[in-house]
Amino acid sequence: MHETAHRHRNTDSPSPLSLPLNAAMVEALARMTQTIGSADWFDSVLNLLGSVCAMDSGGIMMYHRQQRPRRILHRFNPQERALPEDAYVSGPYVLCPNYQLFAQGCPSGLYWLRDIAPDDFYESEFYRVFYSQIGLSDSMDLLWRINEDTALNIFIERSIRNAKFRIEDRVAIHLLMPLIFAAAAKHHELSAAAARRDTDNLTHRKVQSTIENFASSLLTQREREVLFYMISGYSSALTAQRLNTTEGTIKIHRKNIHKKLDINSQAELFSLFINCIAFASPDGVGDPLKTYQTAPTGNPGASLLVAAPART
Repeated sequence: MHETAHRHRNTDSPSPLSLPLNAAMVEALARMTQTIGSADWFDSVLNLLGSVCAMDSGGIMMYHRQQRPRRILHRFNPQERALPEDAYVSGPYVLCPNYQLFAQGCPSGLYWLRDIAPDDFYESEFYRVFYSQIGLSDSMDLLWRINEDTALNIFIERSIRNAKFRIEDRVAIHLLMPLIFAAAAKHHELSAAAARRDTDNLTHRKVQSTIENFASSLLTQREREVLFYMISGYSSALTAQRLNTTEGTIKIHRKNIHKKLDINSQAELFSLFINCIAFASPDGVGDPLKTYQTAPTGNPGASLLVAAPART
């Protein structure tokens, strides 16, 4: 009897979810989860918002405190806009109520234009010259702060040919907000990690290219073999053993290397090699030393690593 009563109470209790879990919304939620960490995530977020709230246009951009916003995604009908797509980021953004809130340090949240716009917004020059020219009547923005200086801004808009957003729209978006912000945090984490991996991979390819091509425009193949034993810490005797030659021959090669590269010590050679890595072409065959020596900022007197004093 207790189990029957318990089941009856659960059946009569109202569902805590105020949004209908229809097929389109469930599919959109699944897609947003599935695409976390990929470039498709931004599209999936807008699709999710569109599954619970009708929109005419929308997009995603990155707000920065020290530079202009960067547009990531923008969906709109170009026939309804009298201004080019880049008009916003070319300057008017500084007068945008949402950007001003970001710059003032507002927390992550949902911001509806009707709640944040100044009292004379619709009589302002910003509205007349910019906002009215892009065919909008209303907007809502989900602003997720990455840090003090950066935020992800997800915005949805209504056209002047349609009614403005309603309270019900705000409630629906607000219910999804925790899910979207949690997904944004994970997406940002994975994207940052991927960017670091890409940087690490690029650096490794530059190092490999430097090893394969360093001083190839100045030294013979044999001299380059000796050079890499030098910077790896091999003595003339052990280098001779590895290259199956005499120690005297290796010393001659070392002398020629110093002369051709215009260096006087192992420390200078190591510094020169390290500084050439930045000028190497990944997977290329060009000599990075040649590029380094001819670059405006690349010269032996402007080394990234300063040669250590020779040991006495």
